[in-house]
Amino acid sequence: MERNRLKLWSALLSVYFGTACVCFGAVCYSQSAAPHLGRSNMPAALNGTAGSVTGYVRDIACPLRNHSKESAHPSDDSCVKACARAGAPLGIITSDGMIYNVISHTMPETDERSLLLPYAAKTVKATGRVFEYNGARAIAIDKIEVVSQ
Repeated sequence: MERNRLKLWSALLSVYFGTACVCFGAVCYSQSAAPHLGRSNMPAALNGTAGSVTGYVRDIACPLRNHSKESAHPSDDSCVKACARAGAPLGIITSDGMIYNVISHTMPETDERSLLLPYAAKTVKATGRVFEYNGARAIAIDKIEVVSQ
């Protein structure tokens, strides 16, 4: 009889302790999840300014390595297309050589490369939210369209 009572108490304590651990873990996990910020709840200080960028969509490595004006719009697009197919990071380079990285409208950040891929080796006008910090430039695109230049 005494042995059965000990087993019962042991089982009840195990269930109680296990339930308490699961509940504590769930509370900690739910409170530690990173906040998700998007267009609707992004603080103004993190939202850049409205604007647009006109430039050539290409890999960003070549203009950083090759400082010639041709890197802003090369006469042969085959290299740009090869870099894009190979997975190189893409950006928009303006006619005066300014490089704009493309970022998302959300935090945590999401990959926007697929948005630019169809425009590789084309001149575009991208409209959205523009950011600048310590000489680096970026745009979160709302609308993108091919323009002739």
